Amino acid sequence: MRPLTRSSRRTHGQVRARVLAALGAVALLVLLTLSEVTLPLDQALFDLAARNGRQQGNHQVVVVAIDPDSIARLGPWPWPRHQLAQLVDRLSAAGTRAIGLHLLLAQPSLYDPRGDALLAQAMVRDGAVVMPVVAEPASPNAPATAILPAPELMAAAAGLGHTEVITDQNGMGRRLALHAGLGRPDWPAFALALKDLAQASTPPPQPRALFEGPSPTPQDWVRADTVLVPDSGSAGDIARVSAASVLAGALGPEAFAGRIAIIGRTDLGPDQRLSLPGAPGSLARVEFQAHALARLLEGSAVWPMPVGPQLLLSTVLVTLPLLLLGLPGLRGLWFPMTLVLVLLMSWTLLRAGVWFPPTPALLVLGLGLAAGARSAWQRARRRGLTDPETGVANRLCFENRLESETRRARREGRPLSLLLIEARSTSSHSPGSVGDLAAALASGLRLRAQAPQDLIARLDASRFAALLPGTALHVAAALATALMVDLEGRPGRPGPATAGRALRMGLASLQPEDARGADLLLRATRDLVTVRDPIAR
Repeated sequence: MRPLTRSSRRTHGQVRARVLAALGAVALLVLLTLSEVTLPLDQALFDLAARNGRQQGNHQVVVVAIDPDSIARLGPWPWPRHQLAQLVDRLSAAGTRAIGLHLLLAQPSLYDPRGDALLAQAMVRDGAVVMPVVAEPASPNAPATAILPAPELMAAAAGLGHTEVITDQNGMGRRLALHAGLGRPDWPAFALALKDLAQASTPPPQPRALFEGPSPTPQDWVRADTVLVPDSGSAGDIARVSAASVLAGALGPEAFAGRIAIIGRTDLGPDQRLSLPGAPGSLARVEFQAHALARLLEGSAVWPMPVGPQLLLSTVLVTLPLLLLGLPGLRGLWFPMTLVLVLLMSWTLLRAGVWFPPTPALLVLGLGLAAGARSAWQRARRRGLTDPETGVANRLCFENRLESETRRARREGRPLSLLLIEARSTSSHSPGSVGDLAAALASGLRLRAQAPQDLIARLDASRFAALLPGTALHVAAALATALMVDLEGRPGRPGPATAGRALRMGLASLQPEDARGADLLLRATRDLVTVRDPIAR
């Protein structure tokens, strides 16, 4: 089996480093995604992208608001139900496609005995009225429940829909479960029920069979098919008229013909309103249902990508740079290319009706960029402090370390020795290869000065230094003798310094009078010149 060459070992090392980097990136990606730490940033990006990508205005939906003006003109809520019957009849006569009664009418009327019958008859005449199911999700002290309309009204309704709005951690209403229910997601969302009813070519079969008999047993509130409602708070997006104006006949059929009307209260206090992205203030829940209906009619409701596919796509995007790093010319372009790819992927999927949260992938890529920049800076710094021919430290690095080690030795009272070694040409031999001998000197110094704190440096073309912190003078002298034997060889075993070169060494140890590292270097240089010159006569 052939041994690995230096190039092969380097390639295997790079592959191993990239595999470890990919595993670390995927682990961080999973942690960020499952912990939802980046959820607020993703929500802000979604609001921005969805708001800029959608046309404003929708003329298919109108809110018939029971607002403060209507309360002032017709009296406080609850109104007699025969008035609601008149409201339904007027909207039906104006040519509405469907009507949503976004009102909690769970009990028979006590003060208007004929009102329930009149309202039920008006709903049957219209044939396309949806009533709400008001969800009360489980709390620590109570199970989940659902409040249904009064039996007579529920029997007259063409459909039922739940009115729950899912709020995020910051209290914003962005999500809507298209189906939900007690134990099973049997009820469509109020907006979805209106959409299906308005778009059906024939009246759909009435879903009353699901609700005949006693109310469902309280249990867990189950959601399915959750969608994001983009930019649901845009001002002026949905037309709004006063219920009192409709009852007074102040609006003609052109205000309602071909539209879906949702009747609901907008006079409720802040605790009954929703904070929505894109809205300057809070909106009534009936207005959210109107906006959700408009988005469903436009087909612009967005499906959030499930966690599994999201992790898979994010994994591909964050590991792609590790492949790009190996392609010629792309080493410096991998981050901008991948950044554009992540944002473009998220934008494209959003236009297709799927939301891919990009922040976990972007954050992992940003950390990868920071780590790569730090590694590149360290490599550049090492190159600036390294002799390119031998791989040992250069003179600049040596001088910095000499001063710092001198201060440390004086502060801690530790010994500090300095060994200089120089290769010289002799007058009787032709000069050998400076490069070969320099490599031999560097290799010999590495072999002998192996302590973690030792520093091997090349000071010029033919002079090297070994800075030996914590090494006493007699130990440094033994090291110098061993190094001389390594380089000059023994009888019958010539060393690399015998081919036309001669060596001389200088050795010094830090003395109390040495104020700076330069003083130690000066004494080692004097020793090199005057004491350890083997060719001096």
